[in-house]
Amino acid sequence: MDGRQDEEAQGTGPRTQVTFFRNYNRTLGAAYALLLVGLAGFFSWQLSEAFDDELVFVRGQLERHSQFLEFVLRSSGDEIERLRLVASAERESGRACREGRQEALHSDLRSEARGQSGDPTRAAARSGPGAQLPAESVGFHRDQTRAPDAGGNLIGAGPLVGRSQDFYCDLGSALAVGGQFQGLSFHLPHAARVRFIATERFHLVYPWQSSERIPFSADLYRDPVWTLAQPQANPDRRKFWAPPFFGGPEVGLLAPVAAPVTSGDRFLGVVAIDMSLDYLNRVNGYFGYPLGTVAVVDDRGHVMAHPGVYADPLAVRSPAGLEQAVPAQLLPTVSALAALPAGEPVFRAGWILVQRPFVSAPWYLVYAVPQRAIWQKLLLERAPGMAAALLALALIMAISYALTRREFVGPAARLVEYVAAASTLRGSAMPKVPQAWLPWFEAVGRAFGESLQLGSLRKELDIAARLQQAILPRQWPQDTRYSLWGAMQPAKDIGGDFYDHFPLGDGRRGLVVADVSGKGVSAGLFGMVSKTQLRSLATHRLLGPATTLSEVNEALCVDNDAAMFVTAFYAQYDPVDGTLSYTNAGHPPPLLVRKDGAQSWLGRSDGPALGVVEGARYGERSVTLAPGDMLVIFTDGVSEAMDLVGREFGLPQVGTRFEHSETNSAREAVEHLQAAVAAFSAGAEQADDITCAVLFCHGLGLGLGLDEEVA
Repeated sequence: MDGRQDEEAQGTGPRTQVTFFRNYNRTLGAAYALLLVGLAGFFSWQLSEAFDDELVFVRGQLERHSQFLEFVLRSSGDEIERLRLVASAERESGRACREGRQEALHSDLRSEARGQSGDPTRAAARSGPGAQLPAESVGFHRDQTRAPDAGGNLIGAGPLVGRSQDFYCDLGSALAVGGQFQGLSFHLPHAARVRFIATERFHLVYPWQSSERIPFSADLYRDPVWTLAQPQANPDRRKFWAPPFFGGPEVGLLAPVAAPVTSGDRFLGVVAIDMSLDYLNRVNGYFGYPLGTVAVVDDRGHVMAHPGVYADPLAVRSPAGLEQAVPAQLLPTVSALAALPAGEPVFRAGWILVQRPFVSAPWYLVYAVPQRAIWQKLLLERAPGMAAALLALALIMAISYALTRREFVGPAARLVEYVAAASTLRGSAMPKVPQAWLPWFEAVGRAFGESLQLGSLRKELDIAARLQQAILPRQWPQDTRYSLWGAMQPAKDIGGDFYDHFPLGDGRRGLVVADVSGKGVSAGLFGMVSKTQLRSLATHRLLGPATTLSEVNEALCVDNDAAMFVTAFYAQYDPVDGTLSYTNAGHPPPLLVRKDGAQSWLGRSDGPALGVVEGARYGERSVTLAPGDMLVIFTDGVSEAMDLVGREFGLPQVGTRFEHSETNSAREAVEHLQAAVAAFSAGAEQADDITCAVLFCHGLGLGLGLDEEVA
């Protein structure tokens, strides 16, 4: 027996050193890979933050752009109200009725007959309100006016003499409105045309054109501007926006804003300002963001402004539909556009949509941009900095590898030889090692000296594994308001994950899930220290999550020569009102599953992993659980579990497993997730510890908390 031990002692040292160096290289490579992944995650986080900032900038640009367009629309609406007031005031003052006849006879209005004969009184009678005039009839106009720019052309049917009192009153109101036109062209540059269509069968049009180009026609009374102004269609006599129409090659598409003109209960006619969509498109082209497309759409689905659809606005003969401005799969109808939250970005089918309604018109400003366009812009802006950071990190890794081989690997190899010698129960002299390594050698020597029954390092590892399992909770709270459950499946003999729960003395319960860097004995020891310190601080000092993790971090940073760290998610749950206060120290975000199936991830990290940065401070957040909600907390061994072809389980898979789950307790949820991971990675080697803990809310209030039961 002694001879065999001597042979094993002679061969153990070299073999153990080879294994140690191999494991060291693997561990360091994994650590570097983890660091690179962390840096990639940091860059991803930066890009995500930049993406959010970019959306804020876009929203600001849209806000300013919509205000500018709102000014254009409001100025048209205000002007139409002013013209209506001028016409109504002129009619109601009676001055037009007293002076209208003489004005009509002595102004630059001219009457002419086109094949009409007979008594002018009979002709006038036939031309009364609503009368159907023959094709060849008497008409009047201002073709010979000396000041065509002063008030436009007034063209009508019938003679100027022998008409009704209402005719002369309405004619005087129209001339009063025409007197406002010349000033209008200066402060309303987007007004391509102004019209006044009267019940007494005449219309006033500005700018001036000859009566041959704009003759009076019964078609005026089939125009949407006229029909929408009728009392039965507009009983509240409000101004309105009519559908856009083609006004001729000189002006292109026009969008009328109109208002009915009344005197008491009598409907006199309608005044309208035809806004140029050519002008509106030029204004819309000033949008101050290079990506995406911004368009103006009315409540009927007509596109009023769009840089692509109306690249040459004067050449367009009819307004475009919504589907020509925004892909139909994004906004199939104008109702879908109106249903978008005002001013808030909406993500749909790889696009970002933002809708802002106008106040002065039933129109919408809609912005659409592919998400990939913004990501490409951000990558082009930030790629050089990221590349420089990666090169710097590679240099640091090379230097650190050289230093660790000299300062760590050599002493560690001698520690392995010392352990191998101690395992034979023969012992060996303390080798010469750096001062920081002496406690490790002394601790190992004492451990092997006091453990005479251990015949091999395998037995020591078995005991350590059992010790690690022993620190995990075996009891779970039996409470009518909530249930807790957790499980860990180590990848090696000794895992680096742990979870814990404990009462906080004020009715709340602490819950922690953590993942120590690396695996094996060092990870297990570091995990035990971390768990002990966290539980002690949490239960004896009743600190909040952020303060607790800050103090644990300070303790772990002291003499942490092995540069180990632990990610942790620590929460404090109040079953009375369902409040969950939590802090995330570099841990994967937990999944919150609501009773109705809605899911959300609890944000990003609130600070670095524990034991990394001395003096680090951590943020604290909170969320409220309702009956039927559950919180799923897990380590990266769940999301990074791989199948036989190297595909990861992934965070989306975690959420998918609970989309239609009918889980009714924390234990069911844990077993459900474990089974899903096991089925996914069946046959593949487990690369990391798989740990999961679930908090399930059954009810709120004071409730009845019973004694803990053994699992």
